[in-house]
Amino acid sequence: MARCWLLLLFWAFLWPAASAVPCHPDDLRALRGFAGDLSGGGVLLRTAWSGASCCSWEGVGCDSASGRVTVLRLPRRGLTGLIPGASLAGLVWLEELFLGSNSFVGVFPDALFGLTRLRKLSLASNELTGQVSSRLGELTRLTLLDLSANRFFGRLPDVFGDLTSLEHLAAHSNGFSGFLPPSLSSLSSLRELNLRNNTLSGPIARVSFSGMPLLASVDFSTNYLTGWLPTSLAGCGELKSLNLANNTLVGTIPSWIGEFDHLWYLNLSNNSFVGEVPKSLLRLKEGLATAGRSSGMVFTNMLLYVNDKRRALNEQPNTITGSNNTVRSGRNNSMSGNDNTVISGDNNAVSGSFNTLVCGDNNVLTGDHHVVSGSNHIVTNSYNKVSGCTNNVSGSHHTVSGSNNAVSGSNNTVSGSNHVVSGSNKIVTDG
Repeated sequence: MARCWLLLLFWAFLWPAASAVPCHPDDLRALRGFAGDLSGGGVLLRTAWSGASCCSWEGVGCDSASGRVTVLRLPRRGLTGLIPGASLAGLVWLEELFLGSNSFVGVFPDALFGLTRLRKLSLASNELTGQVSSRLGELTRLTLLDLSANRFFGRLPDVFGDLTSLEHLAAHSNGFSGFLPPSLSSLSSLRELNLRNNTLSGPIARVSFSGMPLLASVDFSTNYLTGWLPTSLAGCGELKSLNLANNTLVGTIPSWIGEFDHLWYLNLSNNSFVGEVPKSLLRLKEGLATAGRSSGMVFTNMLLYVNDKRRALNEQPNTITGSNNTVRSGRNNSMSGNDNTVISGDNNAVSGSFNTLVCGDNNVLTGDHHVVSGSNHIVTNSYNKVSGCTNNVSGSHHTVSGSNNAVSGSNNTVSGSNHVVSGSNKIVTDG
């Protein structure tokens, strides 16, 4: 028994020495130089980074065999000033660098392009500015690149053909401008692509998505992209989220948009799409609702809105053309065409013929053969059937029921009470 205790004490004595990874002197020197050049939270970091065992320092990770620093994670540390690129360049084995959510200023340090082992790089949510150099293409092992929420400007460098291992690319909320780099089409391992909230312009089809079988999330919203929805997206079978809102895209919404098995969020609002909602998309809407997922579909120029497990029309101005469209719970819509139905809509402008408006208020209808109910409508032309109250009806051959309606024209049939009737009309009850 005594021998067992002696063995336990012996191993307890040896364990710290066995588990501690010695810090390579070059890396120790680089980290101390990095911390020494920092402002703001750098004071606290220099206090925390004491001694020579840098592999045990907070935010530092080392390779267990070589003792070389491979990871540096220092997000949300209140670090300010320029990124000490020259010091970081001494960490030649570095694979992961996370400096996001600090207050770094200045440009993207050229010295970082020498860290050719980097697999993950995040400089998001700082105050970095300037243009991103084409030397970015030298970081060929990158799987994650996040430059979001800075003040970068100019064109995105067209170097993504050298970064084919990228799985996550985020550069949103900057001032990037110009066309989409065609080399984005080379990212065959990509799962997330987020370039929203920039000033990118030109045809969205400059990027081909056909070689991105793993792509799950695309966000190009709030740019100035043009053209039709690229058909190359149809092959992205893993797509879960697609946001192209607030661009100047045109054309009709293709039927394949409703054939994604994993899609849970779709936002095409504030573009210039026309035409009808594809039946495949309506079926997808039903599937999302019945599956009970946290889903969302937003169309300002179309007729469908689903969000937070509820189904209603997006309450923003919609432009609806074509025939056999249905609007539910919408307002401020402009509808033209034939055989359309508006249910519970307000302040709509409806033209065409054979349209039906149910339970809406303050609508303006022109054309023929409409069926209208509700109140405070303005109805012109002929052969409309109007029920409700306080409507202004002019034209001929209308059938009007309800109360407090103003009817002018000829050959109208009016029933109800307290109407103001002019012209040559037939009063059925209490005119």
